[in-house]
Amino acid sequence: MFTLTSTPVTFIGLLILFIWCTLWSVRDLLASLGVDIPPSWAPAEPLEHGAPIAVSECFHLAMSVVMLLMVPHSWWGALPGVLTGPVFITVMALGTLWMGAMAAWKISWLAAGHTAMFAAMVWHLASMASHSRMGHSATMTGMGDMAHSGMAEGATTVSGLTLITGIGLPLMVCLVVLGLSGLVRAVTGRPPHPGLPACCHPSPTTPASARLSGLADAAMGLGMAWMSAGLMAPLLPFMGSLTP
Repeated sequence: MFTLTSTPVTFIGLLILFIWCTLWSVRDLLASLGVDIPPSWAPAEPLEHGAPIAVSECFHLAMSVVMLLMVPHSWWGALPGVLTGPVFITVMALGTLWMGAMAAWKISWLAAGHTAMFAAMVWHLASMASHSRMGHSATMTGMGDMAHSGMAEGATTVSGLTLITGIGLPLMVCLVVLGLSGLVRAVTGRPPHPGLPACCHPSPTTPASARLSGLADAAMGLGMAWMSAGLMAPLLPFMGSLTP
């Protein structure tokens, strides 16, 4: 969570990235339902094959909206804890399972990347909750009179945060790879799986739609990695400086 005054570059940058992701997810969801914007960008899949793609796009849209809500501190802080914790984590976990099933069904590297992306979202939400709980515990311990106990509890907290960060490290790598692959598609104008049916996005049929689709994946992958940089600081301190 960021503010315009304390982290202006990150605040504005992430808002732009996730607004774009949200808009493109809406467009892809409509395309999977047979509403093509513009009509010349109609996907290659027959409309009767659009149901699994529509489900995938619902998950993508949910992720885009949640990521957008996470940027301004005032927006995220106004949401009830049961929503930002258990509800959102459950939705993203279901998205992870769905994308994994799509990746196995179509043998799609893009769906595999999206599986890792949803898993990273589960990790991000759970990590935020854990950081909050551990930080509160460490603060309460520091107010006590037992110095030795406080030091032990503080060491346990740091160890726990390092473990959480270590779990997220391979997911961060996947996000960066997914983002870079999206940038490559944005430059080349090539669809992710030429000639093969899609399972998590409508297949782009023009260079322009392929570029914009690639930009959406790049925005989500790199945007999530950028937003998660601060959570990696317990293990990789330099990443704390990547959110100016």
